[in-house]
Amino acid sequence: MTVQKTLIAVDGSSNSLRAVAYAARRVRADPKLRILLLNVQSPLPASTFVTRTMIKAHHALQSKSAMEPVRKVLARIDLNTDNYVRIGEPARTIVEFAREKRCGEIVMGTRGLGGLKRLLLGSVATKVIHLARIPITVVP
Repeated sequence: MTVQKTLIAVDGSSNSLRAVAYAARRVRADPKLRILLLNVQSPLPASTFVTRTMIKAHHALQSKSAMEPVRKVLARIDLNTDNYVRIGEPARTIVEFAREKRCGEIVMGTRGLGGLKRLLLGSVATKVIHLARIPITVVP
């Protein structure tokens, strides 16, 4: 049985939680799907006042905060995933990670905007669509 890997980019927002729920429904319907969760943290420069150790602690805390709502959803629906954290420019890092792990699809949410702006995709989702060479599912 060939397993298809689906990458879900998560940031802890309600939009990324909807993307997780969407992918979870698909996994239940097709047990050959495997979900990889990726949280991307933007890089921060070290300085005289901010050490690399402080930056590493900050990234760990931010990632834990972003993944916690996702973990709660996954625990409720009893779904196992492989969870990853990377540091880098979000769109490029998502696409490179999907390529590295040989994912067949990327699922992600749009950013949370109100009114007419809701019709527009977030900048990260737009960049991923332009950079990726695999199917992208954007969950509103």
